[in-house]
Amino acid sequence: MFQVLPEPIEDLLSVLFYWDHILVGFMTTMWLYIWALVMGFFLGLLLAILRQYGGSILSRISTGYIEIIRGTPLLAQLFLIHFLPSSINAFLEVQGLSTIPYGGWSFETDIILIDRTITFIFLNQRILTGLLALGLNSAAYQAEYFRGAITSIGTGQLLAAQSIGMSRSKGILHVVLPQALRRVIPAWSNESAYLPKYTVIVFFIGVEDLFAQAHYIVTKTFLTLYTYGIIALIFLTLITVISKGLDFIHKRTSIPGL
Repeated sequence: MFQVLPEPIEDLLSVLFYWDHILVGFMTTMWLYIWALVMGFFLGLLLAILRQYGGSILSRISTGYIEIIRGTPLLAQLFLIHFLPSSINAFLEVQGLSTIPYGGWSFETDIILIDRTITFIFLNQRILTGLLALGLNSAAYQAEYFRGAITSIGTGQLLAAQSIGMSRSKGILHVVLPQALRRVIPAWSNESAYLPKYTVIVFFIGVEDLFAQAHYIVTKTFLTLYTYGIIALIFLTLITVISKGLDFIHKRTSIPGL
């Protein structure tokens, strides 16, 4: 005789039957997260340097960008980037001009795992839109973390570097930034921990991330609590690992007494 499983376990297994959808959603979420974090890191560092050392013009441009991005909803920024090309094309069509080719392309691959075929999309119009929105938004917040770390170094060390013959740019690169990047890790870890949760907004433009796959599973199983409980557990585990990893890096790179 077959043993009848308790209903909670049976419901949980019904959700886990769609493990391939959970996996591809997790891969897409991590893909968006990593690239958005990297984009935000380099752009945010540039914005922080320009705001601190860029003079009156570049500093104001950097400040304006940071304040506009931080002061407007991320979802509005996502929709602006997503619908802007189609709006421009509509205007060009009215003017009888050539339109911008921006849709209908995709870079993807099929992965066969156990008995399932998983299609992972590296890049298409929607994913590119999500990456830009997340990366540009993250850059504004990361810039403020970097600026706070840079200002904590003080101007004395940069002046000392210039007094021994270093140029201003070399003093920033070799004296200020190495210390600032160590000091910024505890504050910067907030952005690296929050960003995975922000990626769920790409669901609104049709990207099949972890949240979108959860929605699909719910439509098939009607097990809302179990499905989103699993998704929440995945995010909790991911963010815990990221936070612990950054804590470890901070301890290994910290300078005693500073």
